[in-house]
Amino acid sequence: MKLYKLTDQNGNTQNETNWIPKITHEKQSCSNPELCSANVYHAYTNANLALLLNPIHADISSPRMFECSGDIAVSDWGKVGCFKITSKKELHLPTWYTNQETRKQVQVMFAILCAESVLRVYETYSDDPRPRRAIEAAKEYLKYQTTDAAAYAAARAAAWAAALAAYAANTDVNFAKLADIAVKEITK
Repeated sequence: MKLYKLTDQNGNTQNETNWIPKITHEKQSCSNPELCSANVYHAYTNANLALLLNPIHADISSPRMFECSGDIAVSDWGKVGCFKITSKKELHLPTWYTNQETRKQVQVMFAILCAESVLRVYETYSDDPRPRRAIEAAKEYLKYQTTDAAAYAAARAAAWAAALAAYAANTDVNFAKLADIAVKEITK
């Protein structure tokens, strides 16, 4: 399966594994693989999602992206773990990501879509209006293209709160699809 891996500028991940193209990495398989553990190599099924989730997963400040192939042993919301993965080639980062202002807008749109996708679930457990207000603030930020840092921060907070709410409620949200929609909506 086609997968995407982010590295630092040296082609390394946090554990110092190098992903220069045409290298295969393999770990001993186990009966109960877990993401965010050392027993699998991590990747994504969607390039846009890899870049959008980078701040909360690897937090690589200036990432490189590699196309890889591997058999998925475990997955959750588009992040996957493989026992064996091969880096195929380096990819150019998409224009939406390399342009700082466009990246910010895509991140906010992704935040809105994520938050809206689980808002109804959240509101069945809580009457707290702040998530809905954060979504509205994020939409205002996009509508008026302001540089208001507070609106941008509210939008990002709404996205991560939404992801946590979805996880807590065991909601099946296709975050890869939402990532693609966010990119398409902003770059159209």
